[in-house]
Order: sequence, then structure tokens, then C-alpha cells
Amino acid sequence: MQAAQTRRDIILAATRLFTRQGYAHTSVTDIAREAGVAVQTIYSSVGSKARLVTAMLDEVDTIAGIPPLAAELIRSTDAGHVIDLQTRLTRQLNERCQEILVGLRSAAQVDQAIAAAYADGHARHIAGARRGAERLAELGALRPGTDVDTAAVALSAFLWLDTWVQLTTDHGWSFDRAEAWLSSSLRALLLAE
Repeated sequence: MQAAQTRRDIILAATRLFTRQGYAHTSVTDIAREAGVAVQTIYSSVGSKARLVTAMLDEVDTIAGIPPLAAELIRSTDAGHVIDLQTRLTRQLNERCQEILVGLRSAAQVDQAIAAAYADGHARHIAGARRGAERLAELGALRPGTDVDTAAVALSAFLWLDTWVQLTTDHGWSFDRAEAWLSSSLRALLLAE
């Protein structure tokens, strides 16, 4: 558990520094100092500086508790529950990892390695929305006239990082309120009566 926490601390420290200083201007020594560990600890627990970028995305999934929610979503036979799980999954991602996600997006503007990692995260979001839409279609639950592509776009757009930031930061909503509103809105938009 301590090794996992140290790894997480290193990844979060790297995220902060990559965001502030840029990937190219951040050394492994800088990351070690920020995380409060030895340089060798970074190499033994995460790997190279380039590997840190990929590890950021992997760590985000772990911190947010994505794997069990995604598995439950695929097994669920209740369409409303599928939407609730999809919303919960993105809530946890944003509630627990918003700093990492916003930091990656910011740093992606100036660094190609981080841009590639951020693009991978964006692709994961779109693929997850598609899986949720496909599950709703498998259950025969989509509103008449709504196809899988439209449902996937709706899930992706409603549950994207910017939507969560706008609701919870710009408008000051609690994550509970935002989750309830997004889930009920998606149910009304996508599900048959």
C-alpha cells in the first residue's frame, strides 16, 4: 500500500510540475523533489519521465475507481442503472482527478508527449460513452429514433470534463447535485418511456 501511495505521489507531483513548467522543462530531479522521494525511487516505481505521462492516465483510472464501475455497467440489465453508472463513473473521475485532467489538458497545448496522453484519455472517454450507448441499445432501451451514435455523442458531451467543471466550479453545484441532474437529464433524453 505504501508503494502504491508513493507511486501516486510521484505521478501527482509530475502532473503539477508538467502543468506549471512544461514537460521539457521538468527534470526527474524536479519531480523527486516535489514528491519528496529519491530520484531512484521514481525510476523503480514508475520508470522514465516519458513513462510518467502514460502512468498518469493509468493512475487516473485507479484513483477514480473506474474498472469496477465499468464492469458493473456492462453487466447491468437496467437501462436507468446503466445511465446512473455512466454518470457516476465520470463523476468519480472528475471529483477525484480533476486537477490531473485539467493539468494534462493545459500541458497538452505545449507538449507533444502530454498531448498524446491527453488525446488517449479523450479517446477513452469517447469509447466509454460508446460502450454505454451500445449497452442501452442491447437492452432495447433507447428512445425511438435515437440510434447508438446519437446516444454515444449525448453521453460523451453531457459527461465530458468541461461539463463537470462548469457545473461544479463555474456554477458552484455540489457533485451530488451535478450527478443527479446529469443522470436524470440523460434518462429523459435517451430512454424510451
